[in-house]
Amino acid sequence: MRAISRVIAATFLVAAATAGAQAPAVPCKGLPCSLVIDWGVGKAVNDMPPDRRFGSPEDFDKALRAALAGHEMIASSATGAVSIRVQATYKTRVLCDDMPGTAPDRSCATIGEAIANFGSDDKALALSSAVRMINRCGASEAVMSMKQFGAFVGEMIWYSLEGAKQAAKKPSGKC
Repeated sequence: MRAISRVIAATFLVAAATAGAQAPAVPCKGLPCSLVIDWGVGKAVNDMPPDRRFGSPEDFDKALRAALAGHEMIASSATGAVSIRVQATYKTRVLCDDMPGTAPDRSCATIGEAIANFGSDDKALALSSAVRMINRCGASEAVMSMKQFGAFVGEMIWYSLEGAKQAAKKPSGKC
C-alpha cells in the first residue's frame, strides 16, 4: 500500500515539473524572424519588372508578409532567432492567355517556384530544413499571380513552422 502511494506521489511530482517546464516557443511569434527574399545572384526586387498579367515582385513580398502577419508571425529584414530565406526563381515565357488559342502569347513572366530555407541556432526549435513550392494551378499551364503565390508561400511557411504541429490542413494554391 505504501509503495503504491509513493508511486502516485512521484507521478504527481513529475507531472508538476513537466507542467512548469516551458515548451519550445513557436518560431516568429513574440520575437521576429529574419525574412530575406533571394531573387538570384546580384538581383534585387527592383531588377524584376512588373508583369502586365501577373503583377510585380513587390506584390509577392507584401502578400508573403501579410500571410505571416495573419498568423501573428513577425517577419523583418533584421536578424532574428529563426532565419527564413526564400529563393524565388523568376520564370519567363509564361502563358499570358487565360485560354490558349492557336497562337499563344508567352511574353509574360512570374515566379515559377520558391524554396524556403529555415535556420536557427536554437536546438530546441525543431525546424524543417527547406520547403519547395511550385507555382501552378493543377495540371494545366496556368499559374498564380505574384500576389496569390506570395500568399501561398506565406501560408506554407506558417504550415512548416507551426501548422503541421497543430494538425492543420496543408495550404493549397488558389488560382
